[in-house]
Amino acid sequence: MSYPYQTQGFTLDNSGRRIVVDPVTRIEGHMRCEVNIDNNNVITNAVSTGTMWRGLEVILKGRDPRDAWAFVERICGVCTGTHALTSIRAVENALGIAIPDNANCIRNMMQATLHVHDHLVHFYHLHALDWVDVVAALKADPHQTSAIAQSLSAWPLSSPGYFRDLQNRLKQFIESGQLGPFRNGYWGHPAMKLPPEANLLAVATTWKRSIFKRRS
Repeated sequence: MSYPYQTQGFTLDNSGRRIVVDPVTRIEGHMRCEVNIDNNNVITNAVSTGTMWRGLEVILKGRDPRDAWAFVERICGVCTGTHALTSIRAVENALGIAIPDNANCIRNMMQATLHVHDHLVHFYHLHALDWVDVVAALKADPHQTSAIAQSLSAWPLSSPGYFRDLQNRLKQFIESGQLGPFRNGYWGHPAMKLPPEANLLAVATTWKRSIFKRRS
């Protein structure tokens, strides 16, 4: 016999199997999903909630406001500098502090740099993992992949030999059994399926952007 229960303000019941994913890490851990599944693996009920209150207000209580930026930038693991700068501006506005124009220019340049970095992290480390099938890239034709790459960009690392070498490295990586976050792909969903050549090209750009991010 099932009975209803409350979770974060929503009503669910305990019928069938109950699965809770908390946190949903791909979006920085701000979401919780809870579902009921029957004996036929059909979802009978589902609730997703976002945690807006992070407790940083409690952490900051009683601290020197000049130190606040160092704590609030932990709100997000991607756009850290934006939260820090917003905190600094809040303190400056409260105290009536006006910064020099050159200081504001430096802040704007820092934000622009973070914007580029943010795109790399979000696309290649959070978003692309949902639809790039790393294993399928081994089936790609390096010549066709090269043709696609050269039609999109003049980037020099786009020859058939480059993609063939990348496939060899990728094969070793896959055979090591340590795919980690690259294991899921898109779970075979037809709406997300890419041709093998597109997967190989995506893997190549992910590899290069990861190196760029590490060196930056």
